[in-house]
Amino acid sequence: MRLIVAIVLLAVSTLSLATVITQQILMENPESIELVIDTDSQAPATIIHGSELSAFPGRPSITITGGDGSPSPTSPMDGVATEGANQVFIAYGRTIDVMAWLSPARHTQLRVDGLTPALTALPRSGYDIRLPNPVGSDLWIQEFIEIDTVTLSASIPEDVSVLIMSDGTLPAPNQITVSWPLVNQSPWTIVLFVIGIGTLVAGVVLLFIHYALWRTKRGPRRKLTKRPRHRPQRARAPKRSSLQPRGRRRMRLVAAPVAGLVMIAVVGCQSVEPAPETTVDPLAVQDPAAQAPYPSVTELQFSRIMGKVAQQIQLADEELSVNTLGIRVTEPTLEGRRAAYIVRRADPESGVLIPIQGSPIRLVLPQQTQTWPRTVFGIIQDEQDLESPSFGVVLRQEDPRSPYLLSYAIVLAPQVQLPDLPSARVGSAKLSADSKLTKITPSEVVSHYADVINQGSQSAFANEFALATDSLFGVIGPDAEALRQESFGESVEVSWLTSPLERDIVAFATTDGGAIVMGVVQEVETVKPRQQGAAVNASLAVRALTSLSQSLRGFDVQSNIQILFYVPPIGSEEGIRVLGYTYSVVGAKEVDSE
Repeated sequence: MRLIVAIVLLAVSTLSLATVITQQILMENPESIELVIDTDSQAPATIIHGSELSAFPGRPSITITGGDGSPSPTSPMDGVATEGANQVFIAYGRTIDVMAWLSPARHTQLRVDGLTPALTALPRSGYDIRLPNPVGSDLWIQEFIEIDTVTLSASIPEDVSVLIMSDGTLPAPNQITVSWPLVNQSPWTIVLFVIGIGTLVAGVVLLFIHYALWRTKRGPRRKLTKRPRHRPQRARAPKRSSLQPRGRRRMRLVAAPVAGLVMIAVVGCQSVEPAPETTVDPLAVQDPAAQAPYPSVTELQFSRIMGKVAQQIQLADEELSVNTLGIRVTEPTLEGRRAAYIVRRADPESGVLIPIQGSPIRLVLPQQTQTWPRTVFGIIQDEQDLESPSFGVVLRQEDPRSPYLLSYAIVLAPQVQLPDLPSARVGSAKLSADSKLTKITPSEVVSHYADVINQGSQSAFANEFALATDSLFGVIGPDAEALRQESFGESVEVSWLTSPLERDIVAFATTDGGAIVMGVVQEVETVKPRQQGAAVNASLAVRALTSLSQSLRGFDVQSNIQILFYVPPIGSEEGIRVLGYTYSVVGAKEVDSE
């Protein structure tokens, strides 16, 4: 019996291992599903939605081949020279962002038929037959530019789309290949391999045991003479039923289920079948109203955008060029830096230009939105360099095709304690200037603080702010004005007037129900002589801004102060805190004659 079982086990092992070898070596199964299309579309862009790329399992790869290399214009955004039809551009971003950037231009949409399988090109109409050069747009999560051919391999979520273009003027590359890897080794292959090895070992062990026992019984035996004894006649055993398996029939009945199991395993070793075709409507993903608000940028996008902004600011600071600066900077930072450039040209040693770095990024807080304009708040802080200032920056994008511009660049107070802010993956709601969701509205925060600066503790709003720990209040408040007057002496009269600027207020909700608010207060310092015929000498900055070295009437010096506030939630007894500020002289003029 042991021999029969061993033979059955070895037969099962042979069949299992032979099936595995046949599956892995002899059968030439394809390594991937590859769909190729050669479109004749003249549209400047081709898109593939992420829902189409999930038609088959696995990480898709997209290969695009360009054209003949005719010359084309330079990129208007980043000055990147292109190679015309030879340039192949591919990027991916959120579907809403991609569709907003394309609108209202015509384009081609690729559909994946998972049953055929095949790629289908669907033309989408539009008013424009040209698009801007896509290189360097801030909407893309990632972008790749090559000559002739480019390949993208990435796991694309369903709410993300892939954009394929040349330079916006020429038609999009028409040779597109999309492929998905096939996993040819199914779980049944491993099961069969384990069964084959296990039965092989068991069969060999049984054969060895059978051989050992056979050798033991094979030796010579001495037969002893015994007295004959009477043996009672035994009852004859009944005949075996013809239905009971004997010998080879029993072996066949044992092997039949094993063979059936092996055949099932062989069938299970076939290649993975493609998933059924998705039923997502491609037009539905184009409708912004069907999508919930989402973070305006990812951390990777913000890092790349902030790097471009910092590089542009550095170039403008070297050239002292407002035009260069205006490519990536807007108000209120633009106005302060413009004045600093004027002063720096007059005297290279004067003019405060605090360098704005693009990294390291400590925090990103994007606005939750699906429309434009969009705003994102971030903190640039080098925790290793204690001498380097930390900045709270605000970037704003007016429309899908515009770059993000730096509006606020606020120097944070040393050892500042920031409130709890939402994760960059979640984002935060941007509050309007008259929002009632905070202790006082964001616009009231700025106006009330300006009143406190003018009147000090006599202001009706003084108890709303944590003035005891407010370093800015000590710099521009009533006490600072008195010290300033004392430094000029009795011959000069100094007065300050602080007023709010409500046009640039930015507010984001915090996780505790409060808000961070960024606003600007404008300070006008008037310095004029008290005696008739006396003159006031101009400082280097005032001289550069007015072209006057002195004045009999005096000077009005205008400064803007960007301030970052933390407003506690409704019901909190905590005062509004100033987390940081940037003081910039923006203009000067001679006092008007009365």
